[in-house]
Amino acid sequence: MRHVRSRFAPLAVVVVLGLVGAACTTSPGVTATAVRPPNTTASASSTTFTATSTATSTATSTAVPGGTAPAGAGASGIGDALFASLGNAGVDVLSYDLHLTVDPAANHLTGVVKAEVAFTAALTSFTLDSNGPQVSNVTVDGVKATFVAERPELRVTLPTAVRAGDDRLVEVTYTVTPTPGHLDFGVPVGWFSTANGTWAQNEPYGASTWMPCDDHPSDKAEYTFAITVPAGFSAVANGELVDHRTESGHEVWTWSEPHPMATYLVQVLTGHYDLVQGVGPHSLPLLSAVLHDDRTLMQPYLDAIAPEITWFETQFGPYPFSRYGIAVTNSPPGLAVEMQERSLFSRDDFVSGRLGEPEQSLLSHELAHQWFGDAVTPARWSDIWLNESFATYAQWMWLDHAGFTSMADASRQALAARVPGSTARPTVGTMFGPNSYEGGAVVLHALRGTIGDEHFFALLRKWVADNAGTSRTTTDFVHLAEQVSGRSLTSFFDTWLYSEHPPSHFPDGGV
Repeated sequence: MRHVRSRFAPLAVVVVLGLVGAACTTSPGVTATAVRPPNTTASASSTTFTATSTATSTATSTAVPGGTAPAGAGASGIGDALFASLGNAGVDVLSYDLHLTVDPAANHLTGVVKAEVAFTAALTSFTLDSNGPQVSNVTVDGVKATFVAERPELRVTLPTAVRAGDDRLVEVTYTVTPTPGHLDFGVPVGWFSTANGTWAQNEPYGASTWMPCDDHPSDKAEYTFAITVPAGFSAVANGELVDHRTESGHEVWTWSEPHPMATYLVQVLTGHYDLVQGVGPHSLPLLSAVLHDDRTLMQPYLDAIAPEITWFETQFGPYPFSRYGIAVTNSPPGLAVEMQERSLFSRDDFVSGRLGEPEQSLLSHELAHQWFGDAVTPARWSDIWLNESFATYAQWMWLDHAGFTSMADASRQALAARVPGSTARPTVGTMFGPNSYEGGAVVLHALRGTIGDEHFFALLRKWVADNAGTSRTTTDFVHLAEQVSGRSLTSFFDTWLYSEHPPSHFPDGGV
């Protein structure tokens, strides 16, 4: 993700010539209110929370989220250091089959979520994150289940107890009039209604404001979306368009995303879009969504996709998914999000029709996330540097390759402007701040200088090749870096990644 306050602020502070984590400016027609993260101790009407200020856990993650929340299996929350009540202990969602009927004019959704749930502990009840939906019915394997909907959780009593390893099909019927807004650190979150349709931005916990789910990046699942919209509207979601039909005066669009995906990467757009097909390297399908009136204006950005993928593959290994594209909507300017297989951008950032440094920065950053963040997802929100620092470094690499800012200049400016604070231990207020972006890219540049180009790029390629489809921790990355380089890097990471005040100069071997 990239979020910009000013397109013309100094590059030294995170993202395309601007600041990350600044106050969001809402586009005309976008409704927004303040949104708070969920709190495990909140009452049904409360949305306040208490967040842990730093991340201290170093446990290695696995592909299966599971884990044990502080209150035990079945508890609300898995104990994430930044958002302790997100996720659900004892639950691993394998797939979501989501049926949505969207009324854009009323900003209202009617939904049915069919979730295939693998239980990782013996339970008599379980929870899903649900911070807004009004639930009317829950069944488990077709049997009606009792439930209590207390925002931000939906607690379901199982008709029969489950053992670890059991699977159940959980079906939740609900309605919701989403209440979107922005985080305290400035990023829009939730489901937004505009004059021309709707769009959603779910990082870090927006999905649960409009669908019951296991809303934590450690739980990745397959998705199918069947989205019903008014006649003449399009509906866009992740993955492949597998069906489009007219039914009872409405349009029904069905999309399939078979690659495991975290909830914060879910994409749902409705409005007047053109779907534009293309072909990338190795016959990779490209499918982009642009507003109908912007079809010609957006062509330069569609043309830029294939060359960028081709070049990034030489650096990071094969593109990790089955397709790619961009979606350009009426979101606030400066907001760009790495939604899986189709990154989201604001049309206001592309109205010039030019492919200059600001536009190239946005496009390259979100494309790089397909390797770093989407294929390999952070296991905890305190590991967000594994997303943003890596995408920022890839952005620097692309701008150097494309003849804009050199790697030497970008890294030197970022190091000089780095603010105090540990990249590996963000707070809720700093997780989208400069040290998660350019500050962490400085760490990667110093690592490159320490272990050399051969080991550095072998590390990045192996990180993706070995871990695609899973969620991983900083500790996992450190261990792999030591394995690939054949040396202890404890001192390096203590000095550059964990320190509040890293060195003011790169190692002698720096690029």
